[in-house]
This record gives sequence, C-alpha cells and structure tokens, in this order.
Amino acid sequence: MSMTEPIDLPEGYYLDNFLQLVSTVGERYSDLLDPTDQAFLAQFRQLSTTAARLLVRLYIRKGPVFRVNRLAYPDVGAIGPAVAELIEAGLLDPAPDLTAAQIVRLLTLADLKHWPWNPDPRLSKAALLDHAARIPDLGSPDYWHITEPLVARCHDAALRRLQLMYFGNGRQSLTDFVLSDLGVFRYERYPLGRAQRWFQEPADINQTLQLMDLREQYYQAIETKSDESLPALADACLAITWRPRVQERAFRLMNQLGFRLEQSGDWTRAMTLFGTNDAPPARERRCRLLYKLEHYTACWEALQPVLDAPQDASEARFGLRFQPRLARKLKRPVLRVLAPTVAEYRVEWHPAAAMSVEQLACSHLNDAVWLENQLPLAIFTLVHWSWWFADVPGAFHHPFQSGPADIYQPDFLQRRGTDRLHLYQTLTRQTARQHLEQNIREKTGLQNPFFGWSGGLDTSVLLRCFDAVPWPHWVAIFQHLWLDLKRHRSGFPDLFQFLPGGYRFIEIKGPGDRLQDNQRDWLGVFNEHGIPAEVWYVDYATPGDNTPADDAVS
Repeated sequence: MSMTEPIDLPEGYYLDNFLQLVSTVGERYSDLLDPTDQAFLAQFRQLSTTAARLLVRLYIRKGPVFRVNRLAYPDVGAIGPAVAELIEAGLLDPAPDLTAAQIVRLLTLADLKHWPWNPDPRLSKAALLDHAARIPDLGSPDYWHITEPLVARCHDAALRRLQLMYFGNGRQSLTDFVLSDLGVFRYERYPLGRAQRWFQEPADINQTLQLMDLREQYYQAIETKSDESLPALADACLAITWRPRVQERAFRLMNQLGFRLEQSGDWTRAMTLFGTNDAPPARERRCRLLYKLEHYTACWEALQPVLDAPQDASEARFGLRFQPRLARKLKRPVLRVLAPTVAEYRVEWHPAAAMSVEQLACSHLNDAVWLENQLPLAIFTLVHWSWWFADVPGAFHHPFQSGPADIYQPDFLQRRGTDRLHLYQTLTRQTARQHLEQNIREKTGLQNPFFGWSGGLDTSVLLRCFDAVPWPHWVAIFQHLWLDLKRHRSGFPDLFQFLPGGYRFIEIKGPGDRLQDNQRDWLGVFNEHGIPAEVWYVDYATPGDNTPADDAVS
C-alpha cells in the first residue's frame, strides 16, 4: 500500500488499542500492579462497549475536565447514558473541584462574557486567564455558577502508570498505536513477553514517575525563565537515592540542572550535582568548575581520568583542549596533538537560484551524490540490522520501538555475544553485502535507530557506494561509529563522488562556513586510515562576473 494512500481505521480502533495496552500490562506486570491499578482495571472490564469507547476518547483528549453537552462521537451514540454509566462506575466525577483558571480555559470567550466571576465582559481570554490565576478559590461547578454538566476523569494517575509500564517511558502514548495503524510508522517485529518487560520492581515504576514529575518541573522552569525554582528542584533530586533502573535518566536531569546552576553562579550546588555521576558532561563540568575556583591541582587530578579514558567524543575533545591551559597554570608539560592533514581546495562558482551549495557542487562534479550522514548511517544500520533487533532480555518491551532500549550502553555488543574487535573478524565484505541487499528488500520503510527512509533514499546508489569503498575503509567507518553512537552519527562529509577505479568524500563549505568539531573528527579518522576525503570552500562569483566557473578540481 502506498504511504500516501489513506487508510480507513475500523470503528472503535482506539478502544481496541487501549484494550491491547491494558491486556499486555495485565499479563506482564500482574505482580507489580498496585491496588489502584487493579481497581481501575476491574472497573474498566465491567463497562459496556459504548461507555468504554467514551472513556478512552476522553483519555485521548487533553482534559481532564469536559463539558458534557459538547461531547459527540458517532461510534458512541447517546452520550448521556454512557456518561451516567461512567459516573456510576466511579470513572468520571460529576462535581470536580476546579480553579478559576480551569473554568476560563474550559469555557469559550462568548460563555465567559456572562460568567458572574468575570470582572469585565470586554476582557480578552488571555486577560481573563491572568485575572483567574490570582483567584485562590477551589470549588465545584456550582460554586463557580456553572449550570451545565461537567465531568472530570478520575483515574489519570492509574492510566499514567499503565502507560509507563507498557512503554517504559513518559514520551509515548496511545497516539503511537494510531500512527502505526495509519501506516505513518512501521516497526520491526521482535519477541515480546514477560521476560522483556522494562520494570522488575514496583519501586522502579514509582521512582520513574517521580523523575518524570521533576523533569516536567525543570522544563516548565526553563520555559517560563523561573530560575529561582531550580535550587529547590536540584535539592529534591539530590535527596533521592536513585535506583539502578532509573539512574541514567536521573543523572541526565541532574547534569542539566547542574549546568543551569553553574551558569547562574550557584557553583557549590552545581558541583554537588555533577559529583553524583560520571555520565558526560559531568566530568568535564567538574573540571571547569574547579578551574574557575582556581583549585588547579584538584582540577589536574580530575582531568586525568578524562584524558586516560574518555567516555565519548565530547570528553576526548575537551581533554585535549583543556589540558594545555591547565598545564600552563601548573607549569607542567603541555600535551601536543598534531592536527590531521586535510586536503583543502577553494573554488568559485556562480550561485544558482533555489540550489543549495551542496546541490551546486553536485552540478559541477561528475558522478557525485549528496547523501551526507545518511550514507554511512544507512549502510551501518542495514549491515548490522540483526544486531539492532536481536532477542536480548529487556531490549524490547513494546511494539513501537525504533531500536533497542540498550543501544547506547557500553556493553551493547557484549550482550549480543561479540565486541568491536571480534565482530569484523567474522563479518566479511561478502556477508555484509548480503545483509545490505536482504535488508533493503525486507526492511525498507521500517523504523530504525539511525536513518529515515523518507526523502527519496535511492537504495541502488547506496549499494553502488558500498561497492566503491574498500571493506577496510568501511570497517574503519563502522568502528568510529561504534565508539560513540550518539555523537559520531553526524559530521560525515556532504558528498560522495565516484571516480575511475575509486571514490572520494567531499565536505562542502559555503561562504562563511567552517569545519565543526564532529567533522574534524571524521576527517581525522579518514586521514588515519587512508580514506580519500577533501574539504572544498566555495565562494560565490559576484553578479556580472563573466569569469568561467572553476571546475579545475572536479
């Protein structure tokens, strides 16, 4: 079926999706469900189909309060009986306590003009919201003189827990079912069962929910520029002993908080946050703070582990740049690093309307394609597809994952029975080519960790590029990607050019552009392994200049 062909979803599809969610959670997490979860599931299973459909419809909407006379769904039919059944079951509250701000958000501006609490019917909705935010009262609809029926969802906390158990994160929701049903996203099939579940202890679920709340407070503070709330938020994070299942996500938030507090001058609290973990950029920030505090000897000691065993590309780059500055303070030997030799050229071309500098370069070059990061990532992903989607406990816990949950863990390959050294002792060029062809045939359009199929990726060009590059060069490229899958996935040269008996990568830089750190990293890898790569700096010929374009290096 064409991706642009509309798909008619069956009536009640959203209820089917919700039933799949609660059924899966019930099967996998029966031992971790708390009494509230169990009570909700028991109540939900007793509902009629129409009431269940209405409740799921309300769960999908923003809510949590709704105007009953504004609810209308053809597949539900009469709303009144369904609402009455949900109220009787304790799943909807007919008299929720509301703030004035909630009332203003719920009603239209026309309705609000006649609302007794409105001080001036001429006020805009935004002005009314400002006014309502200053009213501390909390009351039922009757208290606010609302005569029409309102209802509020009663079990949002249970739903949140169930969704978290199903997805393992707070980002995904019932919307992911719909996107899959519509064919917008298609996923690889992999084994799912009780052994694959993400959470093993109730405390992991509760602490993840706690972290989600803290993270939401952090983003709200950043969005509203409420920096004064960050110290209390940091203290709340520091007061928790984070469980192993939650630590990685918690440390990420604490490092974000630490950076913000460092920028605002709260160095003591920032250092405490960075001291909780070694996940990048914690070690770098500790070094920088010690330097600012002029604790140079302590800074030197903190820097050595970064120099000896950097955890990612950013740490490696920081260590090499920071060491000379610190060494001069302590009168120690400065670490000298030779920059890689890079072939650089400067050309002048006439600009073309509606054409990027990369497209312009392709128009001046014979047999060149603009693939940028998509080239190595697509080949890397397709060649190693079986490793991404291997049946490893805990890697996949719901059907809407583009890749395994442990993809960025340092023991990713070890958990799959290999490592970077041994992998390419058994994976040959011939086998890699077979993987590439087979996965292009069978996996096209499926979600994956590193590249998208949209944008007209020409798989025949992909195969031709693979064939043009010697296998040792591909292995060097793959090895660099494995070193830091997060950061090395960008910075690859823009163009690939086929040459008689060979090839070359070309990084194109338009006027005023310069090489970025990740691009220099890749050029260093190419230089080390004899991979042909060049940097071209493009200047645009001025209007009226009739000098022929410089194609000398094409």
